[in-house]
Amino acid sequence: MVVFISLIFIIAGVLGWFFPSLSWHMKHGWAVDGKSEPSDNYIFLSRFGAILVLGWGIYILIAGDLGKLN
Repeated sequence: MVVFISLIFIIAGVLGWFFPSLSWHMKHGWAVDGKSEPSDNYIFLSRFGAILVLGWGIYILIAGDLGKLN
């Protein structure tokens, strides 16, 4: 189960890194009729978040736990 969850995080992180505007298009793109794009700050923060998610997925995979606080 831990490997499955870590793979989900890793895949989400990789997708977020290579396609940072995908979430913007899914959330806002439909409302603006395709005439607008996400800002550079949005792209940067999306990639930064993707790095965090990817790092967390790799940590879960290596450590073998989900961050239990016991």
